[in-house]
Amino acid sequence: MSQLFCGADTPVREMSKARVDRAGTNPILAAILRLFTVFRAVISEIFDESAYQRFLDRSQLQSSANAYATFRKENDQAKSRRPRCC
Repeated sequence: MSQLFCGADTPVREMSKARVDRAGTNPILAAILRLFTVFRAVISEIFDESAYQRFLDRSQLQSSANAYATFRKENDQAKSRRPRCC
């Protein structure tokens, strides 16, 4: 086994693999990670986090109070124009 060195001949340990890589060997863990990823995406959509991120990307803005105020104004205007059913 070869030894890794950092800088002034100081030995270092090898980096351990990320949990996601290890999930590939355990199908149950991989399924749980996929479920968690989907759950997080759904929650992000429900609470408009994804919409805000898309707004920032589209407008090429940094996240700030002013950017969020602009997002809320645009979002509220879009919702008020939609016809309501029943």
